[in-house]
Amino acid sequence: MSNTDIYEYKELPIESVEEDEEAQIRVYYDVSDLIESIREVGQLAPGYAYKDGDKYKVFVGIRRLRAVKELYTKEGKPTVFKAFVFEEKPKNFYALIREENVKRSDLTGLDKVHIILKFPFADKILPAHDIKFINTVITRYDKNFENELKELALVEQRAKAKGYNKHLSLQEILFLFREVHSLEERKLVAIFFLVHNVHVKLFEIGNFKQYAIKTAPTLKPEELEIAGLSKEDVDKIIAMYQALPYQAEIIQEEFEEKKEEPEERLEKTEETLLPESAVEQPLEIEKTKEEPEKIEKLEKEASSEAEEVPSEISEEETIILMGHDVEYEIINGKKYMFVKKVSGIQPITVEDEEELQLEGKKVRIKFV
Repeated sequence: MSNTDIYEYKELPIESVEEDEEAQIRVYYDVSDLIESIREVGQLAPGYAYKDGDKYKVFVGIRRLRAVKELYTKEGKPTVFKAFVFEEKPKNFYALIREENVKRSDLTGLDKVHIILKFPFADKILPAHDIKFINTVITRYDKNFENELKELALVEQRAKAKGYNKHLSLQEILFLFREVHSLEERKLVAIFFLVHNVHVKLFEIGNFKQYAIKTAPTLKPEELEIAGLSKEDVDKIIAMYQALPYQAEIIQEEFEEKKEEPEERLEKTEETLLPESAVEQPLEIEKTKEEPEKIEKLEKEASSEAEEVPSEISEEETIILMGHDVEYEIINGKKYMFVKKVSGIQPITVEDEEELQLEGKKVRIKFV
């Protein structure tokens, strides 16, 4: 061991200790049980820390540190955190983290995805039956998913507070990010896993939309509260699951500058390109009675927009399948779609056969 790896046991004042964010292997740390243990018998196992300016960074024993700090805040003791302290960040920093957490049985699916994306030694921490998923996670996802993992962690915490102790498994997390395309939907499906104990294999045969259509309206208010969703959110998700898929035919790769859509129109339409996945034919929703003013306005908008772009499709046309996140209605025999925007569930209307711009490409909408 080099001089930089020499450490000594110390009892550090609580005010001088903080956790090293780089060493966090969990999406969230539940310390409720550890608090009771430390209250009764004290901190038995020291953590590992290194000196960083006038502070000490804990990189092994973060859960212990959080429990000690919470007790100190609420009860005024313990006043110190026990740790083996290095004078600077050790060269075997990651090795010590790995050794502390090897094959932990209490890791949740959220923790496992987090570890795979963050640490190069995930295969040394994960249980053997989860190692086979490492390449799948690395291939499909990146660290940008961290915020959504934290949102799902909040759902888990709220479920636990209501007495549901199940955690999302790694297989369930993979399903949520592979088959479900928005955070609201992921939270909704997470409730089926966490509260209703529905097995993920039920959804792997492609019928999760039908299950949601049938089951979501029966969810109780407290279950929606766990998911962090309103009844209106769920109703809109179900309406989109019942929508007909549609196609966008590429007419021209780029708009000519003089023929670009008005700025306001572009802001609405450029957000409507959706994942290329349409695994089933959802149910059609028909609404035959609408206000005449609304119908007339929609027809005028569609007519004026159609005059702004060429009406013919190029010989090398390409089809983009867009069968998700679309609420579909028939108004006076004409077809309209209501597309979910990235910023939230807000409807915009696009008529069948209408030409518009999606991510810099001219397309013509075709309902199927």
